[in-house]
Amino acid sequence: MAMRLDSFGLTELTAKPEDAFRLASLAMAEGRRIPGYGGDYYYDRIGDAAVVIRTRLDPESGEEELLGMDTHAASNCQWVCRVVKDVTEETAGPLSRRVLVKRDGGDDMAVVDLLCADVLPDLREGDELCLNMVGFPLRISYDAGESKDVVEAQRDTVLLQGTVKDAKVGETYFGMEPLTKFVSVTVSTPMGDVELCHPMELVAENQRDLVKPGTVVSALCVLSGDCAVGEYAGGIVYDEVHNLAALTAFFRDGGIQRLRPLVRSDCVCTFLENRQEGQENALALLAVVQGDLAAVGMDRCAVGVLSSEGVRGQKCLLLGNDDGFAFLCLLQPDSLGRLREITITNDPQWDFELAE
Repeated sequence: MAMRLDSFGLTELTAKPEDAFRLASLAMAEGRRIPGYGGDYYYDRIGDAAVVIRTRLDPESGEEELLGMDTHAASNCQWVCRVVKDVTEETAGPLSRRVLVKRDGGDDMAVVDLLCADVLPDLREGDELCLNMVGFPLRISYDAGESKDVVEAQRDTVLLQGTVKDAKVGETYFGMEPLTKFVSVTVSTPMGDVELCHPMELVAENQRDLVKPGTVVSALCVLSGDCAVGEYAGGIVYDEVHNLAALTAFFRDGGIQRLRPLVRSDCVCTFLENRQEGQENALALLAVVQGDLAAVGMDRCAVGVLSSEGVRGQKCLLLGNDDGFAFLCLLQPDSLGRLREITITNDPQWDFELAE
């Protein structure tokens, strides 16, 4: 979604289809792999810029499928914000997400293209996100004076004004070979600092001396926020909280392939009297259960806590509708957090209560 090679002066790298494929292949070979639920990302630094490749496993061929390419920058600007709404377009590619976000206690809102979004187990209104932020200006102006400090969401872009905190020349490389130079400025905004990357040619000649700390920058931008930071820097987090969140998203929305990384090859899945062994069989049974429950309006999921003797305090997933819960889902992970057994039951021996 945020494929802005022009911001780094690198448009010629993908001028031809074969050039784009060569760049993607290089990034996959030399980049850092970041596993996600529905696919993997390859993050390759090329100097002060980065190329990020989106891939997924083709279920029919078993081969890794190239989905698309995004760009980012070597930024240390992090936002902590909340999802207001998922505004991903229907035509967006797989593993691409766009959200409207705001900061707690503020009124400003921004539309952000999420990079590496599938490292998150779930994504819905109200969720807190930590994002490494970069902006790609479409128009930009540098002026003297005082900033109004505003971030205003448009349909798929953002109008912002803030104060330049730092300005430097960014460089791109392939190996040791220098390629291009670009402007990289850190700007303070009501949502947090953001790194704006653009060619100097985007700045009017009479403003170029103002590309420095202390001046005011106004820009119409495409914003990109990298989700693979903090606890998600290495990709998927395997633990009870994240596993339950991923299962919640599955029972609510479907998407059985997102559970594949969680399920061990020898996983056992049991639904009432139906027991299936092995990853493929377990996933097939889960897909059937989710489809059947959705067909009868049982798409409500909530995290519960077992209160029966001997298992008191163990978390589970409750499945049902607005009238109540009909089933509970029990998870047994291995020492690494991956699931060795999944049990979906309505056995009355299990007492539970909603988790706080």
